[in-house]
Amino acid sequence: MLFTIVATVLCAVALRVWTQTPPAAQKAVATREDAYRANNLGVALLEQYKYKEGAEAFTRALKLDPTLKLARINLGIALFNVPDLAGAQREAEKAISSSPNAPQPHYILGLIAKSQNRTEDAIAAFQRVLKIDARDTGANVNLGQLYAQQKKYAEAISVFRTALGVEPYNMTALYNLGLALTRNNEPAEGKQMIARF
Repeated sequence: MLFTIVATVLCAVALRVWTQTPPAAQKAVATREDAYRANNLGVALLEQYKYKEGAEAFTRALKLDPTLKLARINLGIALFNVPDLAGAQREAEKAISSSPNAPQPHYILGLIAKSQNRTEDAIAAFQRVLKIDARDTGANVNLGQLYAQQKKYAEAISVFRTALGVEPYNMTALYNLGLALTRNNEPAEGKQMIARF
């Protein structure tokens, strides 16, 4: 009974505050909520592998609220998967300027650089991800693959081990660790990893 009374009073107070809020402020709140809804729809579309439609939803969210950082980050991810690498790079760079500590835009830039054989740019981007989150599995695996291509096997082994420490079931990390160990004159452990794979 007491809960019902308190809930009723709180609803009445909230309604009174809302009705006393100037219409412009009400509209701003409603527009921001619409932007979040468009962003959430975009995420749902990405989960269905509908990247182009997801990108459209994130673009709609940003038209409603250009300051919605999450939508900017998600737009870069969607465009990378379309694939629209130029668009993804543009949006990732914009996202970094407004959200420098978000790992996703740096990761997207790393994937783009890796796909374009710009190894040093890819390494730098994945290293930036790891400065934000040292345990990011994807960044560790990609960085390990790039180090292995450069025959920097000790560095590759280190980041593959980190990836496996976070995700022991990550077969890409496991296989690449086995290869790097073998190429680094550690064939016994390398064979163990390949056998485990």
